[in-house]
Amino acid sequence: MKAIRLGFTGMGFIPVHAHLPVLAPLVESGEVVLQAFCDLNLEAAQEQAKAFGAKAAYGSHQEMLEKEELDAVFICLPPTLHKDEITLAIDKGIHVLVEKPVSLDMGQAVQFSQAIEKAGVVSQVGFMSRYYPSAKIVKELLEKRQPRHAQILKFYSGKHIRYWTSRYELCGGSFVENTIHSVDLLRYFLGDIAKVSAFYFARQPGEGPEPINMPHVYGVNYCFASGVVCNATTSRVLTNVKASRDEILIISDDSLIEWSTNEVVENGESVWKEENPANRSAFGHQAKAFVDAVRAEDPKMMRSPYGPSLNSLAATLGANASAESGGNVIDLQDFAAGN
Repeated sequence: MKAIRLGFTGMGFIPVHAHLPVLAPLVESGEVVLQAFCDLNLEAAQEQAKAFGAKAAYGSHQEMLEKEELDAVFICLPPTLHKDEITLAIDKGIHVLVEKPVSLDMGQAVQFSQAIEKAGVVSQVGFMSRYYPSAKIVKELLEKRQPRHAQILKFYSGKHIRYWTSRYELCGGSFVENTIHSVDLLRYFLGDIAKVSAFYFARQPGEGPEPINMPHVYGVNYCFASGVVCNATTSRVLTNVKASRDEILIISDDSLIEWSTNEVVENGESVWKEENPANRSAFGHQAKAFVDAVRAEDPKMMRSPYGPSLNSLAATLGANASAESGGNVIDLQDFAAGN
């Protein structure tokens, strides 16, 4: 079996705490080789290379891609920092896993998508929620249901762990930076979203802990192409308490499905529960699927390849655009096309 040679661009919180730990079993089994790490902070790349056993470290992704023979690269950058990392990789036939949100510029994301499609490489956007076993259970249930309504409730509590995720101009706000996972998961269940309308409760200067400058509340309404309607609420009002909420509900004729990472409840009764903690790592399932797809050189093996994932990005950036325009309805096909 050929070992897949992996590179990493960006050595921040997610690669160190989410991607690399779940790749360790694949390294041990010989399925993966951690070939090279890259970060603008060369010392950070060197530190993580030593910690995880990567063969080389670089302070420039251009140098890494030029000198190393890679099969695939994980691109884990804040959305405003994307420049040529994707295009340089795919021009060399290197497959890419790109962390979300892939950009705050819809036009840039479309250009990257077109380049990936032309190159024919395997691509995956880091929507790991599709890889929870519980997601597969809900998808199977919905094959025998008629969905009418969905709801997302995400009430954050606590402080930000990274500077860029606290600044609206750097992450697009909490709805784009994190609730996009829930939006994408609903797309996995229900298909593409056609229209969005949103209102946000703006945060005034001095309100809440620094350095947050993002809205208190995001209130978003979606209409799916199928006609299903969704209400999505994300709140960052809670700070110094442990109370929080993270729910996805899907309402069909005579069916109320509640999804969580390790359980599926229908009409108040548990219909599936994950008993084995080892199976709960969506990052692990995603990593294995990506490595297998790279080995097979089959883009169709991924659950959220770059191009089809653009609807999730448009749905969240479109919510921002709607809120900024006073709640106007945004047609996402036109929005993604730049109209």
